[in-house]
Amino acid sequence: MITSTHEERMLVVSDIHMGNPLHRPGRKFMDFVRFALDNGYSICVNGDGIDIAQLSLVRLQADLSPSMSLFIRFSDSNLNFYHTVGNHDIALEHFLSQVGSMTVAPFLNVYSGNKRIRVEHGHMYDEMFIKFPRMYFLFTMIGRLAIGISPGTYDVMHNINTWFIGFTEWVFAGFKTAAQRRVNLVGGIQGERDCFHDGAEDVGVRGFDAVVFGHTHLPGTYELPGGVRYYNTGGWFSKPWCVAINRGE
Repeated sequence: MITSTHEERMLVVSDIHMGNPLHRPGRKFMDFVRFALDNGYSICVNGDGIDIAQLSLVRLQADLSPSMSLFIRFSDSNLNFYHTVGNHDIALEHFLSQVGSMTVAPFLNVYSGNKRIRVEHGHMYDEMFIKFPRMYFLFTMIGRLAIGISPGTYDVMHNINTWFIGFTEWVFAGFKTAAQRRVNLVGGIQGERDCFHDGAEDVGVRGFDAVVFGHTHLPGTYELPGGVRYYNTGGWFSKPWCVAINRGE
């Protein structure tokens, strides 16, 4: 299994959620893929490229089919297409590895220029996902049913889920508020939970110059202790963001 690679130019995106009828892209993903091919960039989809947990087969076909021929062009252009697995598409690992020249991995250690960059979806640092996997799965399934009713119903369930996570963190932190827990943290992405800051910091101290996560759907960047730069590419379906790596910068 490939987990380390050398790439001088690469674009990293995450959380496209193809096949989810709720998460419609703000920009067609195939336009982005075509841009990478035309400008000599490899691509890494950093998890949740396909949403198997809240899937509509009709929507998946509409989202994925136009891009399939473009995926195959990467090997012809001496470029690479990577997919790091996320919590919504881990069940499709074998399928994804057969799409064009796609390389599927749990994470990537990217060497570019004189920099070492860790690219990982980030769900393994999500305390709710790790400590309460059955509860996490339950909320995912409830969300799938809510999507079938209406976007508004899903929003209500999402707000309940957010409240439950906040309440759980408050209890496990000894009844401390988010502001009290973050008193020693510098910077941070608005709305992002402490566990992702801690996860990125733990990864960064292993000799990386930058850490790139997805999963939270909250885009942003800031500097971790020790000068390591943390990036999150947010969710493609709202306002698309990417991390562009160009010879280590």
